Amino acid sequence: MEHKVSQNEDLKSFLKSTFYFNRLSEDDLSKLSEIAMVKKFSKKEHIFAEGDRATGFYLVKDGWIKIYKLSPEGKEMVVHIFGSGEIFGEIVLAGVGEYPAWAQALTETEVIFFEKNLFKSLIGRSPDLCLTLLSAFAFKIKDLLHSLENITLKDAKERLLKFLYHAAKASPERLIKLEIPKSQLALLLGITPETFSRLLKKLEEDGFIKVDGKQIWVNDRVLT
Repeated sequence: MEHKVSQNEDLKSFLKSTFYFNRLSEDDLSKLSEIAMVKKFSKKEHIFAEGDRATGFYLVKDGWIKIYKLSPEGKEMVVHIFGSGEIFGEIVLAGVGEYPAWAQALTETEVIFFEKNLFKSLIGRSPDLCLTLLSAFAFKIKDLLHSLENITLKDAKERLLKFLYHAAKASPERLIKLEIPKSQLALLLGITPETFSRLLKKLEEDGFIKVDGKQIWVNDRVLT
């Protein structure tokens, strides 16, 4: 019993730390944690496939998730990569019956699953939770539109610099730890892995960054 209580408190604490749920009351957090289900996935394991029945949505607790589409020829297009504290699959709340893309774990991953009917029932009884989520999802749509603008209107170097800028700002040491393959990050930025590697090398030669394996130190020049 004590172990279960401890797990619930840990789950509540994590939910409280995320952008989506950090403004909820303790009562709403408790109710939310009661319907949450923690699931673990191995590296390269699929969470769902395009066309699978949409049963709920997910919150990444630890690890990285790739959302992608496949062309009729089998070519992969990365839609987005989600890390800890980010939600994916929430389109089910709009009444969509099938997942519109593939979701795959890029690393050992732990996610929190919310069954859609239980979640809808909960927000129907909690106006504060409903309004909080509407606000958070609106910001997410704005962020995704911004990402689309980057891909369509900016060249490859600008997109890479913008990624480095935002990633480095989140680290006091200006250190970016690439926990996902560089090839996947390249696809997310809309460039080929070869171009990605070439641009990294050029930025390092110009003194903007220093690359050491999966770690990138970013010079303050990138942040100005």
